[in-house]
Amino acid sequence: MQEKTVSGYLTRSLIQFAADQGMDIEELCSKVGLDPIVLTTPDHRIPASVHYAVWREVVKQTGDENLGLHFGEAFNVGNYGIVGYILLNCQTLADVLEKYCRYTYLFCQGFPCQLSISDGMAFFECSFSSGLIFKNDQLEESRYDAECTFASTLAAVKSLTGKELRPSMVSFRHASPGDISEYQRIFQTDLKFAMPFNRLAFNAAYLDWPVLSSNANLLSFFEQQADAMLGTLNGGDRYTQKVAYLIAEHLKGELPKIDAIASELSISIRHLQRELQAEGTSFQKLLDQTRQELALRYLKDPTFSIHDIAFLLGFSEPSAFNRAFKRWTGKTPRCYRLTR
Repeated sequence: MQEKTVSGYLTRSLIQFAADQGMDIEELCSKVGLDPIVLTTPDHRIPASVHYAVWREVVKQTGDENLGLHFGEAFNVGNYGIVGYILLNCQTLADVLEKYCRYTYLFCQGFPCQLSISDGMAFFECSFSSGLIFKNDQLEESRYDAECTFASTLAAVKSLTGKELRPSMVSFRHASPGDISEYQRIFQTDLKFAMPFNRLAFNAAYLDWPVLSSNANLLSFFEQQADAMLGTLNGGDRYTQKVAYLIAEHLKGELPKIDAIASELSISIRHLQRELQAEGTSFQKLLDQTRQELALRYLKDPTFSIHDIAFLLGFSEPSAFNRAFKRWTGKTPRCYRLTR
């Protein structure tokens, strides 16, 4: 698969945020190999490697280890192109989050989100998909993504509804950074780190909050445009991308089954197999690739034991994980971890 991309709106906003902190835009672009001219055409797609190089350089020059939180806090819905226009015209907060999950691929490939409801609680969750974060082991940047997503969610809710969303709990997959005072200031709730999921939990009643700028006609218009953009962006490997995303989302202690993935895509198993074959891959290949990439990520994080990793990746026991990992890399998980 080709390297994933992010929306030029996102990279431009990050660079503008850096400029507001006193950084020189031309110098920043030069450092990361980005032609400043693309910032004048925000519909342009930016390679993920370049976007995350911007993250690293801004953190390095500002010394702001909480950059994800602070960038998210400054989120302005109107600055994010077609996705922003869609959110501005939704009817309720539920619509906002559902549309965000649907169109987040336009924002950032490989960073899927999902909204679920259980026992009166809403759970907004973001995860990492095959081929974006893992390709270059950009683990620190994945922390910034999660922090930015949740901080910007609170900012967007306030902007769109005029109300402050008070989370019941916020959890992150990365380890605690030590000083969590900024997390506490922004989220004002129970915080958990080194958890299996990046998750924002809140009272499901909030989902009924109306959006102040709602316009059904404009929403329909912008969704048509966004759907067309999705079709273009997915290109020739559109089922490969979708299946990889779904595998990453569902690989949490048990193996996703092809029938469940096909059902979620509203197609038959045979249809899905044909599409993947036409794109030069298969469900099993994508499953193996995703497990391998997740394994590499988890092994970078000392808070995950090898036993925990084996469970999360759907292996029946650690020995089965050891055999698979050695087949992938030529090393056992323990040896790989010791050499990193």
